[in-house]
Amino acid sequence: MRKFVTTLLAVGTAAFSLQSGAATLGYADVVLDYYDSGAGPIAGPYGGIGGIGGGYGPVTTDVVLGDEPGPVGFNDFLSLPTGSYITVGFTDETAVDRAGDDIFIQETGASGERANVYVSSDLVNFVFLGIAADDVTTAFDLATIGFLDPVRAVKIVGLDSLGASPGFDVVNVQVLPGSIAPPVPEPATVGMLVAGLGLIFVAARRRRK
Repeated sequence: MRKFVTTLLAVGTAAFSLQSGAATLGYADVVLDYYDSGAGPIAGPYGGIGGIGGGYGPVTTDVVLGDEPGPVGFNDFLSLPTGSYITVGFTDETAVDRAGDDIFIQETGASGERANVYVSSDLVNFVFLGIAADDVTTAFDLATIGFLDPVRAVKIVGLDSLGASPGFDVVNVQVLPGSIAPPVPEPATVGMLVAGLGLIFVAARRRRK
């Protein structure tokens, strides 16, 4: 009996932490949504590979995922002109409010670009977190908006079409090490775990009889 429970819990725990092979701890690793407003010079998604110096052109939305090891100014990026947005999520962690800053958003190119940033715990309702600036890594503290739930998604909305590659140039989204928490299990996974425990309980009762 104890062995079965231990095995089931282990399977459940593994399911909770399931992640893609490309996932990088601390960084957004899945694109949940993308919208092209049509405000850019070409159809989105567009941006740059290797920095602004290479101009702009079509890119995949995946350029904003994971770590970007290149030097500042030579990063791959996605441009978000006015009204365009991208929503990214975390498969291997969530962000929670801890002491100090919790989330970093990196942008490349110094042309005055800005973007609104929103966070969500349920992937449906988003709360405004603040405005991200250009050519820097903008730091956000969840405590400034009193957000106490685990953050599962971050939405970035371009506010202008400035710059050589028009729009806010997203490099990546990072959860600071001190603010990383385990991922929130999906309801379906929880249901499977509860159902399995129920079957074990029924089997144990029959064995006693």
